[in-house]
Amino acid sequence: MKIFNNKNYITKLVLFYLLISVFLLCYTFFQAEITHDGNQFNYYKKYYLIFIFATLFWFLSLFLNDKKKIIVLYFSTTIIFILYFYETLRFYAPEINKSKIMRFISNDTKLAKQIDENSKINIIDELKKTKGIDVVPSVFPQALVKKNLDLFPLGGVSNTTTVFCREGDEYSIYVSDRFGFNNLDKEWSNNNLSWFLVGDSFTQGSCVLQHENFASQIINITKESAISVGMSGNGPLIELATIKEYATHKKPKNILWIYFERNDLEDLKKEKTNFLLMKYMNKDFTQNLLLKQKEIDKKLRKNILIAERELKSRDILKREKIKKFTAFNKIIRLKIVRDKMALDRGLNFGIDPLFKKIILEAKNHINEWGGKLFFVYLPDKERYSSNKANDDNYLKRKEVIKLIKMLNIPIVDVHKDFFMKQDDPLSFYAHRIYGHFNPEGYKKIAELIIKKTK
Repeated sequence: MKIFNNKNYITKLVLFYLLISVFLLCYTFFQAEITHDGNQFNYYKKYYLIFIFATLFWFLSLFLNDKKKIIVLYFSTTIIFILYFYETLRFYAPEINKSKIMRFISNDTKLAKQIDENSKINIIDELKKTKGIDVVPSVFPQALVKKNLDLFPLGGVSNTTTVFCREGDEYSIYVSDRFGFNNLDKEWSNNNLSWFLVGDSFTQGSCVLQHENFASQIINITKESAISVGMSGNGPLIELATIKEYATHKKPKNILWIYFERNDLEDLKKEKTNFLLMKYMNKDFTQNLLLKQKEIDKKLRKNILIAERELKSRDILKREKIKKFTAFNKIIRLKIVRDKMALDRGLNFGIDPLFKKIILEAKNHINEWGGKLFFVYLPDKERYSSNKANDDNYLKRKEVIKLIKMLNIPIVDVHKDFFMKQDDPLSFYAHRIYGHFNPEGYKKIAELIIKKTK
């Protein structure tokens, strides 16, 4: 046949595109019917249509004359090039912006102000040498989920200078309290605790100074006591565990469950694989962590030493390779383009029923001492940088809000009641490019929380 003539490169290139289309059609079938058991047809039907059309298009193109084939190949290749150029540019844009910001704000006269080449480990080493103090990096419970531990820590190393994170000109460095959280230790001595905050990195205070986080802002505004037990990466199951371990004996009046729409439901997928965390679904289960801080400190310091050795070993090269492969995988699949074209909307397995059970268990547990649970809904920055501000289906917002209302839990909707009323929502995020709030953002949202819960 003519199409297999070695000299006919034009036809061969058309045939190549045809084979790619057939492959993608088969891959779609595999994902839809094998991976997802055919129960996500509404999501995959758009890809069926796209690749069926592409297959027919390239099959019919085989029968065009060479001049028309060249025109088809020219325009098709140009479109593909533009798509991948845009995808690559958008994928690496945040890193480029961060690099520019860090070069602009770097200041060699301050130890806390370092450009990107200096890692958290370098900062810790420098603090130890220059200040002669005990310093540790922040350690997060989420990092321990896959470890088969007989004791699962929910806080960090206690009473120790802790290097947390940086989104801008300086690191967030704080002295942890008696249980390893980001509070002034004296707050635990309050017998009448008014506010108790659970959540992830936002609740911990990424990446601002200690007096600028939610708990400190609430203390400054209300002159009432407040404790935050938030830790970066926490999801619903760890947050339930933290309430049972640290709130029960203090019996606070107001418990703020600070939910972040970007990843809290994803975090739950990992957490529920840990047998010890799942035990917190039992009404009376506890690890008695209040009495085990010395043991917790010992375990965490051991994990820190292991992590530091790994960072300084060749294992870091393996992680870099994995990171590069992940980046390549996302780019080759045009993840950002698909999202912009709304092609990735519709793949919905609903909210894990465990999430409802966790929230209900927390509510019932808090009700036992007469406390009141408030659900604080924090939006993702991408809502405002990707024109999704009015999309209630984005990150299951509508479903989550409906579920919490059904459980009769008061909601502080930060998206609706604060950000949607702002002319420039991004101005409340660190340097407009990072995912967490700047000090002004933490302050304004704390004011909203107080207003909505009083």
